[in-house]
Amino acid sequence: MSIATPDRIKVLWFLPTHGDSRYLGTSEGGRAVDLPYLTQVAKAADAIGYYGALLPTGRSCEDSWVVASALAPLTQRLRFLVAVRPGLQSPTLAARMTSTLDRISSGRLLINVVTGGDPVENKGDG
Repeated sequence: MSIATPDRIKVLWFLPTHGDSRYLGTSEGGRAVDLPYLTQVAKAADAIGYYGALLPTGRSCEDSWVVASALAPLTQRLRFLVAVRPGLQSPTLAARMTSTLDRISSGRLLINVVTGGDPVENKGDG
C-alpha cells in the first residue's frame, strides 16, 4: 500500500504594474512603475522560489501581456499569472496570444480570467 503525499502549496507573488507603495490605499511612499523595478521584483520572486506572480489588469496598470513577455526571458522558473478580461479582444486573438506567450516562456503562463471590474473602467473599455 502506498501513501499519497499531498501536493505542495503553490504560492504566488504580485507584480505591481500600476506602481508600488509602502502603504495600502495611498500613494505615500509611492514608486512609479518601470521595467527595471518589475525585473527586480520578478527575479527576487524567482530566486526565492515563488511558484508565480500575478500581473493585474486595469486602466492604471501596464499591459500584463507585454510585461510578462518582457520578464519571461529574465527568469527561470517563475510562472506568470496574466489577468485578462474576456470580451476586450476576440477569442481567437486571445488564444493566439496565450499560445505564443506560453510557448516562449517554456510553459510558464497561467491565466486569471477577470469577470468583474470597476464600472467606470468597464465603461471606458466599451
